[in-house]
Amino acid sequence: MPAAALIVPDDILKLFLLVAIGGGLLLLGRWSSRLGATGSGDFMADEPTPDVKDLLPGGKLSTKVWPPSAEEVAASLPYDPSLGKLQIRKFFFKKCEVSPGPDNPDVFADELLIELYDPDSDHAWWQSYFVATPEGLANILRENSWRYLHAAEIMVFPRYDLEEIRRAAVSRIIADHEYFKGAHREEEETI
Repeated sequence: MPAAALIVPDDILKLFLLVAIGGGLLLLGRWSSRLGATGSGDFMADEPTPDVKDLLPGGKLSTKVWPPSAEEVAASLPYDPSLGKLQIRKFFFKKCEVSPGPDNPDVFADELLIELYDPDSDHAWWQSYFVATPEGLANILRENSWRYLHAAEIMVFPRYDLEEIRRAAVSRIIADHEYFKGAHREEEETI
């Protein structure tokens, strides 16, 4: 028995209505997508895009300059032959930007974080030091109502000076790291 004999006239009418409705929806979709189009057709790739400042409220572009990243700061530090093959990968403070530094260089207290890398062993690790000025320490004691402050790895400077902080950090790394044990080094002043 052929398959055409199984089709009932009611089914043909239902199939025709289904195809007609589907075609109508397709035409409606095409027509509605043209409503929002410009007269010249689709967006042209060679047309200029609006400037960002024109899209912002008031038409003003933010002039905020982002500080350098920890990697950029580390890369900008001068090479120190006393470190040997060790590399400083990251160099940053927890709260303050390394560059330009604090607003008042005489009042400073923050944790310095340094990522070191030994290419021979492919080993990386972190060193941290609490870096401060006398006035910065006094502010911490006063703000927290503390009678004393204890920090295991602390470096105190008369004022914020990035190069002096870097030199002191390198000196402490050399003094603390097993890699340098037995090597002749300059003695630091301690209390």
